[in-house]
Amino acid sequence: MKETAMPKGTVSILGLGAMGSAIAARLRESGYATTVWNRTAAKAEPHRAAGSAVAATVREAAASDLVLVVLLDHASVRERLEPVAADLEGKVVVNLTTTTPNEARDTAAWAAGQGLTYLDGAIMAVPEMIGGPESLLLYSGDENAYAIARPALETLGTASYEGTDAGLASLKDMALLTAMYQMFGGFLQAVAMMRTVGVPAVQTAKDVTAWLGAVLPHTAEFAPVIDGGDYDPAPGQDVDFTRLALASLITASREQGVSAAFLEPAKRLLDELAATGRGAADWISVIDRLTIR
Repeated sequence: MKETAMPKGTVSILGLGAMGSAIAARLRESGYATTVWNRTAAKAEPHRAAGSAVAATVREAAASDLVLVVLLDHASVRERLEPVAADLEGKVVVNLTTTTPNEARDTAAWAAGQGLTYLDGAIMAVPEMIGGPESLLLYSGDENAYAIARPALETLGTASYEGTDAGLASLKDMALLTAMYQMFGGFLQAVAMMRTVGVPAVQTAKDVTAWLGAVLPHTAEFAPVIDGGDYDPAPGQDVDFTRLALASLITASREQGVSAAFLEPAKRLLDELAATGRGAADWISVIDRLTIR
């Protein structure tokens, strides 16, 4: 990395929703001089009272050494940054707004065209976690930008630089969130089934937590098989066995008067794989059905 990490200097935070406010508060606590801006000016007043300077415009906020962007979406990021591109020259801009990988790459390409020092980021945390060790923030894009901003970024939680492709942080964020929502969907399916016989969700949550804690480590066994691409003969559970297992889960759900909407797509993918003559292959080979050709 070519650049020297910047000392504690001025940091601007654009956007004071729950996440932006938590970031601003953490940076203040860490000794940074902070300037905040928000479209609705009233949201900035608690930060003024806590010691932050309040910028009336984005252009005014762009005077800081480091500018953190925590806005609603990709469109709002471009809407706010494009008019002040010239003012951001010589600054480090870190976009922490949730965007898709291609949106992140689009903004990075625009920033490069403007000669800006730009880094894209993704926050794997809720606002209450900011500053704690369990808070994970992913960054990708300009390596020099990361080197310069790293001391400030590390005050927000564990910082992980993913690589020079500006879309990598967003991609990893979206991939991990996909796993999370699929897991939570399975939990909701389990609760829906068990409450038909009067078992409260609190009890099912305990049971699911214990069960998933026991089986999740098996992903470490799946991973090298997937990376090697050799699914025959099945070193583990094969496609046909898993199809029958899912069919049983779907039937059990319906017998209890519960929709199997969370389960049916997985069964359909396995059925498609079996129809190609792959019934004896390891069931995790269904991953190849997820690639859109």
